[in-house]
Amino acid sequence: PTTTQLLLCPVCSQPFKPSKNQNSNLCRHLKNIHNMSPTMHPRKCKWDSIPDGRIKDDKDRKERTRKSKHLWARKTRLHRKAEEATLVLYMLSQAV
Repeated sequence: PTTTQLLLCPVCSQPFKPSKNQNSNLCRHLKNIHNMSPTMHPRKCKWDSIPDGRIKDDKDRKERTRKSKHLWARKTRLHRKAEEATLVLYMLSQAV
């Protein structure tokens, strides 16, 4: 669920206000109030709402790592070029 949706208890329909802890609050409510085991209501995390959010296998992990490293390298390269250009402009302004 997104942070704008209310979670309802499946037993008593008690609403839980949108927050980052609403799933934990619901699980605790089910366990303490209704004496239900946590397996009745599986845990959720932020990756469940994102399609292909969870890493499925080793191939997927390697692909994500490669993509992440590629983006980091590109960002770092651009940052380094900008720093070098700034340094060159500074040196030219000092020479004049």
